[in-house]
Amino acid sequence: MLLWGLCAFVNQTTINEPEAAALLQKVSDKYKSYKNISASFRLLISRPKVKPDDDERKLTDTIDGTVLLEGAKFHIQMDGQQIYCDGKNVWTYIASDKEVQVNYFEENEESFSPSKIFSMYAEGYSYRIKEKKTVGNKPCTVVEMSPVNKKVSYFKIDVTIDDNTQQITESKIYERNGVRYIYKITKQSYNISTSDASFTFDVKRFPGVKVVDLR
Repeated sequence: MLLWGLCAFVNQTTINEPEAAALLQKVSDKYKSYKNISASFRLLISRPKVKPDDDERKLTDTIDGTVLLEGAKFHIQMDGQQIYCDGKNVWTYIASDKEVQVNYFEENEESFSPSKIFSMYAEGYSYRIKEKKTVGNKPCTVVEMSPVNKKVSYFKIDVTIDDNTQQITESKIYERNGVRYIYKITKQSYNISTSDASFTFDVKRFPGVKVVDLR
C-alpha cells in the first residue's frame, strides 16, 4: 500500500534556496546524531474523485502506525501489516493472510515509506521555502522538494518542520495519479534500547504463519 520516495514540485530551473538548504541541513544533522528514532504517525490517504458527485469521505483512509529506525534497519507497524528490515532482508507480514514475504532489501527512489520521512537528501532534489505558518501555536516552515528524476511516481512533497526543534512534523506526498499521502508525526523519541530482534521477523511469534521466501 505504501510507496517509497521523497520529493516536491519545483521548476527544474529553480535554484535551491540558501534558507531552505540551511534548514534541511540542520534537520539532517539532528536526525543523524541519534542512534535510532522511534515515532508514531497517522497516515491519511486521499484518492481523487472519478465523478464530481463522489463522496470524499469514501475516498479517504486513515491509518495509524509506528516506525523504528536505526541506520539501514527499520520496523514499521500499521493496521494489519508489519515490515521488518535488518538492512539486508525485508519481511512483509500481512495479518489477514497469515503470510510473510521475504525479499532482499533494495533501496530505490521510486518508492516511499515512513522510514524516509526522516531522511533529508543533499542530492537528487531541488527545494525551496513554500510557506511559514503556525501549527498548534508552534512556528513551522514548509519546504517543497522536487526530484530530479521525473520518472518517479510522485512529483511533489511538502515537508513541515518545527522551527524551534528542527523536527519534521508532517510530510505530504503528491503522486502523479492524484493520490495524496499525508504522514502526520504524532510522537517522536530517540536513542531507545534495541536489539537485532527488533528488526527481524520471528516466525515463532506468529503461529501458523506461511513463509514465502522470494530471495
